[in-house]
Amino acid sequence: MSFRQPSAAFFSVVAGSYVGLLALGGTGLVHGTGYVTPWSVAAGGCAGLLVALRSYLSTAPATALVRTRLYLLPFIAVFIPIFAVLVLQLADIPGYETWVTAWLGEYLVFALAGTIFYFVTVNRHVASLRERESILAEWTSYPDTRYRRLVHGLGFALGCVCIVGGLLLALSDHLVINPLPAVGGAMIGQAITGGRQRTYTLFESGLCVRRSKTFNYQFVPCTQLRSLDLTDDRLEIRRGLPWPLPIRCATTPMTQPQQVAAAIERALESGGDID
Repeated sequence: MSFRQPSAAFFSVVAGSYVGLLALGGTGLVHGTGYVTPWSVAAGGCAGLLVALRSYLSTAPATALVRTRLYLLPFIAVFIPIFAVLVLQLADIPGYETWVTAWLGEYLVFALAGTIFYFVTVNRHVASLRERESILAEWTSYPDTRYRRLVHGLGFALGCVCIVGGLLLALSDHLVINPLPAVGGAMIGQAITGGRQRTYTLFESGLCVRRSKTFNYQFVPCTQLRSLDLTDDRLEIRRGLPWPLPIRCATTPMTQPQQVAAAIERALESGGDID
């Protein structure tokens, strides 16, 4: 068992802990008596145990969360308060400083828990696919030169815009929280590492992508894969929203690009229907 390939028991523990934490926090807020009280601890413990047991006894619960896109909610919830506070600051609505000071600790705890739950869910889904489905194709490559230049240029440009915009906002307004420089730094970091080698694994239900020196996977369902274009120097897989850019990899490191393309074509024709 590892974080990259979590077992069913590990996923159940993480899911139960996350839901239990939410139940504990929600009960404390409703009663207004704090988080470490008998009612809060009982509610969080019971909810966590029930979810952990249900997850362990269910068949591929992580896969159900990924297919219904519910696994995205904890990750999206991390960013909503940040940009909500930014809007409140720019709109000059009074009282937000007290709200930020009072809820900063809770936000950090739930943001960390939600991020961990998100990554464990995706990784458990991939591990479950390896257990239940056959691998149609697997190859290792890096983005082709044109794609690397596009990602590097776009990432650096957007990152610089966010950093400069954040600095200008800090000079013109007294901001308690200014997420734009951090977002810009993340975009620049993404642009720097965007050319790393990737491992692609095609299953009957979707394509898994993992960048080298990382522990998390990106999963693209077959229903989101739109078309394929194979040339002498690159393989391009176009995908639907929310992915604006296609998957492009160089064919030079690939041993049998024609066979990989044929497997992808079969997956496109089936549309991920594995039932």
